[in-house]
Amino acid sequence: MRKTKKRLDYPDEEKPTFWVPTTYNSDKRFLLGRLGSNPLFAICMNPSVASDEDCDQTVKVIIQASSKLGYDGWCVANVYPERGSYSSEVKQLEFDRALAEENCNIVANFLIEKNIKEVWGAWGDSQKPGDPIDLGKQMLLKRLGEIGVQVFYFGWLTKAGNPHHPLYLKIDSSMRNYLNLDN
Repeated sequence: MRKTKKRLDYPDEEKPTFWVPTTYNSDKRFLLGRLGSNPLFAICMNPSVASDEDCDQTVKVIIQASSKLGYDGWCVANVYPERGSYSSEVKQLEFDRALAEENCNIVANFLIEKNIKEVWGAWGDSQKPGDPIDLGKQMLLKRLGEIGVQVFYFGWLTKAGNPHHPLYLKIDSSMRNYLNLDN
């Protein structure tokens, strides 16, 4: 799987304080963040190169949004934890149900443990129904609904009914809406 060579430095005072797995894994990442008492928890599509040492553009946008919106920390999870800078490649992989279940468990347990009741949905569109990102999203949204976590997004949904990815979005708290997880 190709990964971008472009790595960014973390903004001052925003380097991550936790990550799962706790040692770098070039194939998967479940969580990455800097915990505060009120962190912005974002769920994106799939992880790229961001790690405890290197930032990427998506994580940088989430860090900037957390500050702009008055949060004191940030966390990034994904609907599918397979690393790949090009989601079109991840979407071509065979769906790994065990990996998706592990992702759901890690995300749900973290949210419960930290008493986080709402998350920012920011995954964008999958290419086709039934690809790994779509199936991972379905599983994670079901789990979030089961544990009573709300999903908000900014602006409007895509034509396919998904929240926009943060790289392609104006983040404005007055444009905050919520997904209906009861479907």
